[in-house]
Amino acid sequence: MNQIFLTLGALTLGGSAAVILLALAGKTTWGRYGARWRCWAWLLLCLRLAVPLPLLPHVETRAPIQVDIPNPPPAVQPMPPAASGSGEALAPGAPKEPHQPGHAWSGSGNIKHESPSRNPIDPAKILLGVWLAGAAAMLLWNVWAHLRFLSYLRRWSAPVTDGAAIAAFNQLGDRLGLHKRPRLLMCQGLKVPMLAGMLRPAILLPQEGVSGEALGFSLLHELTHYRRRDIWLKGLAMWVNALHWFNPLAWYMVRLVERDIELACDEDALRSLPKSDFSAYGQTILDAVARLQRKAD
Repeated sequence: MNQIFLTLGALTLGGSAAVILLALAGKTTWGRYGARWRCWAWLLLCLRLAVPLPLLPHVETRAPIQVDIPNPPPAVQPMPPAASGSGEALAPGAPKEPHQPGHAWSGSGNIKHESPSRNPIDPAKILLGVWLAGAAAMLLWNVWAHLRFLSYLRRWSAPVTDGAAIAAFNQLGDRLGLHKRPRLLMCQGLKVPMLAGMLRPAILLPQEGVSGEALGFSLLHELTHYRRRDIWLKGLAMWVNALHWFNPLAWYMVRLVERDIELACDEDALRSLPKSDFSAYGQTILDAVARLQRKAD
């Protein structure tokens, strides 16, 4: 148990230092390096933090074998005869009452019973229980939110029937070289397009607000997320956050991962566009962010 806490503490300290370094590196190298390399760094860090176990098995060092030579028993001195009239002398031939373990003899011959010692409370077990309870609560909350969202999709989503959207989706899939593509659904209540689902991914389009050129750029953005498998990195970061819920930098790391994922996705999407479309693509992303902020307010 102590080894688990030592490993978890070492991961927490090392992971916190790595988060701070990556955050500083993102600010100092913003214009020279892209966000793709930071996503790879986040992936390696999350993979290590996702398993709070030592990389190498713990080997216990044993002390060399020592042989103790017993000392010779002490010489037994004969007891002097008890004085007459003391009332404690034994009759000749009477058996002596043996001394029982767990009892103490008093001078008058009475037996004193020793109360059994209580087991002290182990603080390590309490801390382990608190950590497991917090991690379980985080995981259950994420699973419940995901299942609730899937239930919402089953109720309010439907396949896209617009011919222009389907044609743009297939054209972009061919351009990106996607042999296997996500489902294309229309969902009520959404403000911006989004990619959802890890096992059965789907691109969700809002019923209104996205059309024409903006629809093509939005589909390009979400298909790039799908090709990069960004949703798996987000899920891994959430798993790490659940295990390290007690560390504030783990929560901050999730925000940095989501930011760098979006930046890396935009960088890859712009590589497939001519420079004349950069401004229109950027305006589409800014409009989507503005709609999300209005929904949050």
